[in-house]
Amino acid sequence: MSHLPAMAPHAELSAWIESREELLSSALLGGEPGLCAVFLSCDDQGDYLLRLCDGADDRWMTWREQRRLRSGFGRSYAEAIANAALTRLERGGWQLEWMARTAPAALPALAA
Repeated sequence: MSHLPAMAPHAELSAWIESREELLSSALLGGEPGLCAVFLSCDDQGDYLLRLCDGADDRWMTWREQRRLRSGFGRSYAEAIANAALTRLERGGWQLEWMARTAPAALPALAA
């Protein structure tokens, strides 16, 4: 598992992930202490990674946590865990400021 750089701007952390993995979602939350970022990505082995960063602002964030999620449960499970992390942060006083998600590459075809 590759770890994020210890400290960098939010944009640089996103670019770092995108150059090594598929970034599935990214969120910025604001609160009294500054900003918090949540990243969900998928690596080449099919493992899902949940990462949390925070900082005084988006120009300098510190990596706080990285979790490997069980790939056997699939993307829906990984997204549910990321949403649970966002919910815990919001209950802790953080407010969602911005979020972006990628859509699955191929949606299932409807039977005719």
